[in-house]
Amino acid sequence: ARHILVKDEAKAKEIIAELDKGGDFAELAKKYSTGPTGKNGGELGWFSPKQMVKPFSDAAAGLEKGQYTKEPVKTQFGWHVIELEDVRESSPPSFEQVKPQLRALAQNQRIQGYIQQLREKADVEVKNAPQADDKAKAESSQGETATP
Repeated sequence: ARHILVKDEAKAKEIIAELDKGGDFAELAKKYSTGPTGKNGGELGWFSPKQMVKPFSDAAAGLEKGQYTKEPVKTQFGWHVIELEDVRESSPPSFEQVKPQLRALAQNQRIQGYIQQLREKADVEVKNAPQADDKAKAESSQGETATP
């Protein structure tokens, strides 16, 4: 996907009008985008919907390959015009790829369960624990000396 980021809605609408007249998205991104991808023609590369803020990913998900947004998209970064260049399906990782993470997760869950059991069964009683006042008195009296 590509995008053009601008500060106000009016400018984004002007850019959409230029695109409607046959303007080149990459060239318009280089010319107008205030975002860091502007110099690269607005190129974002591949991304999953979870990698983008919701209004942006929702707008991109509603596009067909080769389409751009007909209305500006507002996010906390400003106003976007988005072009969907292509779509690819990502397949879930194989069991062998996630096996180490699953093993670590299961081990961590067992350890946390064991720690919880120990806490529930523990009967801790503190006897003759020094009070904060007693400790302060003991520390202050160590530096004192008696004079006749």
